[in-house]
This record gives sequence, structure tokens and C-alpha cells, in this order.
Amino acid sequence: MARRPRHDSGEGQLPLFPQEIPTEPQVTRHFLGWGDTLLEAAVRHLAAQWDGSGLLDLSDYLIVVPTRNASRRLREALAIHAATRDAAVLPPMTVTPDFLTSPEGDQDALPAGRVETLLIWAAELLRVDLEELRHLFPVDPVERSFTWALKTANDLQELRETLNESGLSMQDAARRLEAAEMEPERWADLAKFERRCIDAANAAGYGDWQAARRRAAAQGLPPELVKRIAVIGVLDPTPLAVEALRRWCTHVPVDVLVYAPSSSHAFAFDEWGRPVVDFWLNAPIILPVPEARIQQGGTPGEQADVAVELLERYESPGSSAALGVADAEVTAPLEKALAARDIGAFNPAGRPMGLHGVVHLLKLLSQLTSQAAFHTAAEMLRCPDMAETALRMHIESGGEASNFQRLLDDLDTVAVKALPDTLEDAIMLAKSALGLKFDTSPLPPALHFLAETLKVLDSEQFSAGLTGFLSDVFAERKFHSSNPQDAVFAAIADQISEVLDAFDGPAARMIPSGLTAAGKLELMLKVLEEQVFYPERTARDIDLQGWLELLWEDAPHLILTGMNDGKAPESIHGHHFLPDAARRVLGLRHNDSRYARDACLLTSLIQPRERRPDGRVDFVFGRLSASNAPLRPSRLLFQCEEAELPQRTLMIFQRPSRRHDPMPWQLAWKLKPEALADNARIFTRISVTAIRDYLACPFRFYLRHGKKMEEVDAARSEMDAREFGNLVHHVLEKFAKEGTARESLDAEVIRAEFHAILDRYLHAVYGPELTVPVLIQRESARQRFSWWAELEAEQRKQGWRIADAETAISPEGDPWMIGAMVISGTVDRVERHSQYGIRLIDFKTYSPYGAQKRERKTVEEYHLTPLKRTEDSADFPDWSLSYNSAGKLCRWTDLQLPLYRLAMERRYPDTPLSTAYVTLGKTKADLALDPWPALTGPLLQSARRCAEGVLAAVLARKFWPPAQVSRYPDAVDTLFFGDVLSAVDPSSLLAAER
Repeated sequence: MARRPRHDSGEGQLPLFPQEIPTEPQVTRHFLGWGDTLLEAAVRHLAAQWDGSGLLDLSDYLIVVPTRNASRRLREALAIHAATRDAAVLPPMTVTPDFLTSPEGDQDALPAGRVETLLIWAAELLRVDLEELRHLFPVDPVERSFTWALKTANDLQELRETLNESGLSMQDAARRLEAAEMEPERWADLAKFERRCIDAANAAGYGDWQAARRRAAAQGLPPELVKRIAVIGVLDPTPLAVEALRRWCTHVPVDVLVYAPSSSHAFAFDEWGRPVVDFWLNAPIILPVPEARIQQGGTPGEQADVAVELLERYESPGSSAALGVADAEVTAPLEKALAARDIGAFNPAGRPMGLHGVVHLLKLLSQLTSQAAFHTAAEMLRCPDMAETALRMHIESGGEASNFQRLLDDLDTVAVKALPDTLEDAIMLAKSALGLKFDTSPLPPALHFLAETLKVLDSEQFSAGLTGFLSDVFAERKFHSSNPQDAVFAAIADQISEVLDAFDGPAARMIPSGLTAAGKLELMLKVLEEQVFYPERTARDIDLQGWLELLWEDAPHLILTGMNDGKAPESIHGHHFLPDAARRVLGLRHNDSRYARDACLLTSLIQPRERRPDGRVDFVFGRLSASNAPLRPSRLLFQCEEAELPQRTLMIFQRPSRRHDPMPWQLAWKLKPEALADNARIFTRISVTAIRDYLACPFRFYLRHGKKMEEVDAARSEMDAREFGNLVHHVLEKFAKEGTARESLDAEVIRAEFHAILDRYLHAVYGPELTVPVLIQRESARQRFSWWAELEAEQRKQGWRIADAETAISPEGDPWMIGAMVISGTVDRVERHSQYGIRLIDFKTYSPYGAQKRERKTVEEYHLTPLKRTEDSADFPDWSLSYNSAGKLCRWTDLQLPLYRLAMERRYPDTPLSTAYVTLGKTKADLALDPWPALTGPLLQSARRCAEGVLAAVLARKFWPPAQVSRYPDAVDTLFFGDVLSAVDPSSLLAAER
């Protein structure tokens, strides 16, 4: 064997690979053929020297397999084989190729772990003068923060990991790419920065993990008790792993087991069992009866349906068939489709820790430490474990037992009434928002708990604070080892402990200005999200095997999903540091070598099954990704003889026949509203605005006023239209009742008082630090009051004086009634004029222009709406119809001002009464005082008759049918999918009508 050339490791003059080989290498290839599955052939080879008596002793073997699951399958198969002779097996040591370059036995400086490495590199990124690395960072980052440094450090570590597959440092890569004239300046900066970071690690007492792996490949030895090594089914070991094997094979024999027949494929593999690229790029992949075996599904969900339908022919699918998943997007739909048929699924690749609830809670905590936003605190308190903790702490602090619903209600109340921006705002405003409920609410202790947690995390007691927080949250949780979700807690706890240990080490102290709590949690989450955990597999589970796992599958029927280009063959996408051309120069895996691997693997899946009478391989590809991006079928499906290619292409790209007619969409159930109790409040007292709601839609009136249904948007950050209107009305009321400028003729004086009242109210409700949305709304209100101050002063000059404000038409002890029903309402302002008498004013904050913005709507048009061309007077009750001042037939849509006038006539019996709207719109053009002089005589009596009709209908329980289109889209439209008639069963309402 020729000597390997010497390479500089990037650490002084230490050679990467040894120059002298101690003994002759002992590497033997064994071709296993395709007569048996790889698992069967591997067991037969390993047990070839066993005569069946005594133990099957393989304890001196080291076996290299591609994945963790392959190791499990091999150990199980060896145990079964020994059991057929009533014997046991002393198993071999089974490892993946990474074991060959593990630096665990490195006697030099302890290599920095993942966390320490990220900290060191992030620290140097924050410290280095970017002018020295201008080819690497041609533009300065927008914000040179720890978040940027951590992400960049992670990207650079991934680059180093890729280079290290071929035993290269950044310095090695820079030399080779400089010779090839591929971005030499940028790679020189990368090498310079790598050197800087390694020096920083060494100064802190750490070695470099990647250099340690290269050293392990160059100097490592096989484990002491190993007498023989077998490499089985490893199609693409990294060049660094192969270099380790080159060294190890000079100490112990190495058998490379190739799953292929030697007669036809002796030249298709190199000495280490890797597919020869030129051979596999051109070798046809024989697909028997492709028209029956290649199937397509549109989306990942449809692919899953196709695959599961293929399984349904088997009584016990797990013993006869196996599923391959080349595209991870198909995994979740497959699990769902299998579960619907009571078939368990097991993913040998494990599940990401990032999907676990503990990690989700830590994500929220990280966001809270970063910004302390109230919406994040609210989301945390909606997590079940956090909610249980809040309720428990409420009791421990002396409060009465409460429930989850109360906590959520109080949380929504604070969110809606106070619009807090931060956790501190919520704590400060909770008392005013909750009012009398404050002392019994479980929310304030919960908010204080989160605030105290943030204080501890921001101190030097971060580790104790985090562990204390998690201990408090999960103090009452009962863990069961049999529960897969609970079993992973231990793994997550180990990872957290490892990261916390790193925070107490020298690497964390290298960060300029220190690590904040947000930075620590950000790093912890990055580490956790990279980890996977492995749930236990049950006997009836069917494996959802990744592409590289499939070579070890022995089921006769194999169903391969996700057969799309980029997934099978797996594409090495363009990398901003390592495009495909650079990979070839550096001897890294590239798209051709990956294609060759996958073509070899697919052939090895098809050929042995086609030799079995019950063998079969089905291929399922998709047309759309989960995000509806178009997909191409796998190129592997087209690697056939040239004569077959046209027919294969037409067959694959033809539009598939519909597998089954889609079911029309329909509601799963109908809402059946119950009849209102006879003592319901709306049968004795009704407000003016409620009458307007009944005219708009009887069913919505029933929901809003009978059942008290109201949409709550706890996520909003600004006042809604009603709250903004309440704000304006509050300022006008305070001005009218308490203002010193109510009689002033000076617009500037009036304006100043409006603004002062406005600011006092906002600070009392929303705190001294207003959020940006509320600040914008404040400016809108200030502008409107500035415009109105001029008109207010003008009205004073014309002789109008404020007599009262927020005047109840049914004050306590003196109700105004129509029939047996009390009518409630509040007149915004009552003004008096020595000549014109009393004027009743209602203030509005919406635009006076219609939807088309053509003509200004009059106050009469807000109350009376002309019938549309598609409407007929017979469609409406007679009492709801009237003629407007122009003599046109209309229907009443609002009775506000008419009812105010009728109610106030008894208070001012001998005084002229008039009514008006004041519109305080968004623009100065919207501002106006619009009187309604025609509201007298027959029109007024028509309004009373309409009110009597509404009251009679309410007392008769007539709440159906609904208006099909509401005046303004509301929660009812969303709740009933825009089709109330189809979504509601009104039988109970109709039965209650009188």
C-alpha cells in the first residue's frame, strides 16, 4: 500500500496521517450476493465458524454498521440465530463509523464540547476586528449581538464538520482551494479565524474537537479486546473514517462485507465497500413491472394514504411489509394514517427533543428573558404545567382554590382592559383591570412568580434559578418510565445539566460583557433542538425507516415513499462556502458520489426481493410538498435502458386517475341553541343599542344579549373600535361634568383641557408607559379633540350651553318604559339654548361616509335604510317600515335618537327638543354636527311603533331566522363558517316561540 501524503492539521507540524505503517494491511472484501437479505447474509458470515454447540462467541468482533438501528437489528438477528440452536450469543461490539474517529482516548488537552466550542467561537466573533476579516464579512452585521455570533459560530462549526469528513482543517482547505483559484481570500480569512479560535481554546485549557478527531484517525488504535473488524453495509463512510480503518487494519484483520454478487459487481465497489461512482452513474436500475410498482400521491398526506392502502392487504403488516421514508415530510402523515387503522409506528431515527413540551416551555422562557413581553408571559401561563403551578402557588399564598378557567378569564381580562406591553405593565395594571376580582384571582401570584424568575435568571444564580423554576413547574408531575414522553425527561435533564456546567466554565467567561440570561437560554435551546430521543418500540409497531436504514430491512414487501428528486437521491444543495465544485476539489462527498450511493442502495433493495416469490418493492412519489411547492419524481426511477425511457417517462408524468371521489365538505355537527329562561333579563329590560342589534339580526341579538356571547381578542395590542369610542366618550363626559373650560369660548383653552383629560385617563388605564399602538391611538384622539375644540367653542358662541352629560333615560327609581319593558340608554350630551330649547347629542367616532366614500351619510340615513332592488316590503314586518323625510320607503335599522327624544320628552315636557349626531372621524373633513330636524310627528311615531314591534318580537321569543349577511362581519360569521342556516339547528328556538 502506498503511503499517504502528509497533511498539516492546522496545529503546528503534527501530521494528519502517519507516514509509516507498522505492518501490512489486512483488508478482505467478501461479496454476500443477493440470494438472502443483508441481515441474513451478515449473520451467516459472522456465524460461519460456529458449529452450533456452546455459545456463539463474537465478543472479540468490532462490527461497523451505518446506523444505530442497523446495530439493533444485527444484534437481534444474531440472538435469534443462536436461539435456533438453543444457544446464546456473546454479542460483538457494534458501532457506527463515527466511533472510528472518536477522540475519547486523546491524551492531550480535553477537547471542548459542543457548548464550549460554540461559546469560544461566538466570543471571538464578538471580539475580533471585522476589518481584519473583510473577505469573510464584506458587510458588517446589522446588530453585532450574541444571537448573531451564535448563529455564525454554528454555521462555521457545520462547515468544519463537513471539512473534517475528509480530515481537513480550514487551513488545509484554504491551501487546496487557493491552488484551484476558488475564493482564496475568503478561505484565507476562514483559516485565520479558525487559528484564532483554536488558540483561544488552548489558552482556556481546551483542545479542539475536530483536530482531536483527525488525531484519533491518524494515531488511534482499535479497542484492546478486538481481534477482528467487520464493516457491513456501510456504503459511504467518510474519508476520515476510512483513514482510521487503514490504520486499524495494520493491527487487526478487517473484513468488508459487500452486499452484491461478485460475479457481476466485483468492480462496482472499492476496497472499503464504497460504490464506484462511474459504474453506478451508468448502471441501469431494473424495475420489474414499473407501471404497477410506481405510484404517485399529490401531497405528503396522499402519499401516506397510498402507502397504507398497500399495507391493508396484510393481516399483520409489520411481519410482511416495511415502509421506507425518503422524505421526512411524509413521516407525520404516515403516523396519522397508520394510527387511524390501529397500527403503531416506530421511527428508528428518533424524535427531535425540540418537539417536547419542556423545550417549548424553555423557548417561551427564553423569549420572556429577552423582552419580558406580556403576550409571552400569557402564552406561558396557558401551558398546562405552568397553569397548575400558578393555581398551586395561589393556594400556598393563602388564596382560595381556583381553576384553570378562572386563570384564563383573568388573563384575558387584563389583556383586553389594560393592553399591557410588558410583564411589568401587567403586574402594575392588574389591580385596576380586575377590580373586585383582584384579591381572589390566581393571576397576580403567577405574574409575580414569572417576574421573580426573571430576576433570579438575570443574576449570578442562573443555574440555580433555572433548575428551581423547572422544579417548581414540575413539582406535582407524576413521571412513569413506561410513558415515552416522560422517559425523555431524563435525557433532557442530562442535556440541561451539561449546558449549565459549561456556563460555569472558562468558555462562558470569554464572552465580552458576559452572557445574559437570554443568551444562555438561546444557547441551551440550540443544543436541545439538535438532540433526538429514542422512544421504545413495541412488538406490533411498523418501522418508518429512513433511506439508509432500508438496506437492513428483511421484509419481503418494501414500500418506498418520498421518491422525489432531492430526497432519493439525496441532493447536496449549494452551500455558500462549499459549492459542488469545491467539494470535488477537497475530496468531499458530492452529488455524483451521493447519487452513486443511492443507485447502489436501491438496486440492493430491489434485486433480492425480485428473487423471492413473495418479494416486491413499490415506489410512491409526490407532486407537491407540504408547503405546496412542486416536486419532481426521483431520477432513480428514470435510470433504465434507453429503449424503456420514453415509455417510463410518459407513464410517470401522466395525470393519475382519481383514487376516490372527494367527499363534499360538510359540518360535523350543528349547534343547537337552547331556549332562554323566562327570567332572562332581556324580557324585562332592553337597551337602545340592543334594539338596534335585533333589527340587524334576531339570532345575533339572541347570542349577544340573551346568551352573553362576546368575542374576546386577548392577543391584540391596541384598543378596538368600541374601546376607542369609550375613551372619547369618557373625555367628553369629564369635560362636560368636571371641566373648567366647559363654558369657555376659547378653542385653545378647550383643546388643552381635552388633552389633559385624555392623558389622565390613558395613564390610569394603560399605565405611564404607553405602547406604540396606544400612543398612535392617543395621537388620533388628540387630533380629533383638537378639531372638535374649534366647533365646541363655536357652539358656545352660538349660545348652546352644556346642561348634562351621560344622562340615563331610565335612571334608578324612574324607569322609562314601553309597555312592560324598561328601555335603557344614555344620552351622551344634553345642551340647552335660550331660544332653541334642548338638544340631544350622540357622539360617533366612525367615518360619516359610506363604503363607497362618495357621499356623506346623514343622521337620518344611519337610522333609516332604503329597500334594495332585491328586497320587497313583504320581506319585513310592517312595524319596521317607514317613509323617510324624502318620502322614500325605508326600513328602520336604528332607533337610537328617536328613542332618546321620546324618553326625554317627559323630562322636558314644555321645551322644544332636537337631536343631532356629532361625528369625530379620522379626518377633519369627517368632523361635523349633523342635526335631524325631520325627527318629529309621524316619523317619530313610526319609530315608537317599530320599537313596540321589536319588544313584542323579543317577548314572543322570535330569534329565528338570522340575517344572512350582517351589517358588519363579526364573530358569528367566523363561528358558523359564514353559513348560519346550515350550521345551526333552531328547533329549540322555534319551539319556544309564543
